[in-house]
Amino acid sequence: MSRHVLDAEHYTSPDTLVKEKRYLFGRLWIFVGFTSMVRERNQFFTRKVAGIPILVQRTEAGVRAFINQCPHRLSVIQTEASGKRPMVCPYHAWSFGVEGELRGLPNHGLYQFTAAEREKICLRKLHIEEVGQLLFINFAEQPLPLPEQFSPEYLEQLREASLYLDSQIIYSCHRVRYNWKLNMENVKDYNHVPFVHPKTFLPVMESPVKALIAEPEAPSVVKGLLSRAEAPALSSLSYPTRAPIKPYKSWFSELCEPYRDEHIYYNWFIYPNVNFCSVRGEHFLLQQYDPVSPGETDYHLWMMSARRKDVRTDFTALLSTLIRGERAVIAEDTRVLERLQDGLGAHSASFMHGDYEEHLVQQHLWYRAHVLEVTE
Repeated sequence: MSRHVLDAEHYTSPDTLVKEKRYLFGRLWIFVGFTSMVRERNQFFTRKVAGIPILVQRTEAGVRAFINQCPHRLSVIQTEASGKRPMVCPYHAWSFGVEGELRGLPNHGLYQFTAAEREKICLRKLHIEEVGQLLFINFAEQPLPLPEQFSPEYLEQLREASLYLDSQIIYSCHRVRYNWKLNMENVKDYNHVPFVHPKTFLPVMESPVKALIAEPEAPSVVKGLLSRAEAPALSSLSYPTRAPIKPYKSWFSELCEPYRDEHIYYNWFIYPNVNFCSVRGEHFLLQQYDPVSPGETDYHLWMMSARRKDVRTDFTALLSTLIRGERAVIAEDTRVLERLQDGLGAHSASFMHGDYEEHLVQQHLWYRAHVLEVTE
């Protein structure tokens, strides 16, 4: 049964990370940022995705994404995390147009490029899609259709929810010492909340975690999945969940346009590495777990309120308070996951899963078939 879930080696192996960069991050649509970060012409942001430097910039033609490297000497085009300037390389001042084409070449006589050679000089352009206010990029030359990765119904939910995001965003990124997959599995594992977050997260929940109710002789869902060992559809790995939380109205809710009027903790799991959430529709957070090495992950965290009724309202202090609270919860998970990662090795047995972890098993089955290319 265990041969169909991931072994510990795939959380520690450099070879596995190489396969992930090629077959997972190199093929799937990956969240990269928000449209509110590139509202004006020449506004940009930069970051890395699975180790690759990315530039997202609004040009005269719309929002575009490129590898953030000049084709001359591979210097970065935009050096800051965000800003507003044309696409001009700071090394030798080569400048680029709306689709990444070469526009300016100072001291062009030094290069002696032919007209045909110059015509081919261009930034490497990436495919980019807007889902409401969420931006996704794809490294493949011919990417899979977005509805193949995310069902149309799920895409519509993401669009609807993201339209309530405010443009004032607080962001942090810190490095943690564990494999990125552990975090995506952790946020889908609601059973850890009473034990890891008894004083932070659990008190806001309406009721404790409920045990699965099944007849003593009822067949196990997970055992059935593992016995068939069929890889699920990719679109099934991204899905929404809802959990009731204790009734409470925040002081700032009257200053916003909340997403729905329910005492609910919303999650939209976005495979492969994003957890998008909202608390009562009053504020939102998006976590992304970006691999750095087999045992290191960059933990990206964006937070914002629901859309402000008046953009002159300054929520700087509020957002600082919200992100401190979220980082406290994250720190509790980090302690557990770093200890887990530190103990992994050749001596480790395969992971075990109960029925409530059906979605984790589904992830493993798809990953084995499409990343590790295991077919048995």
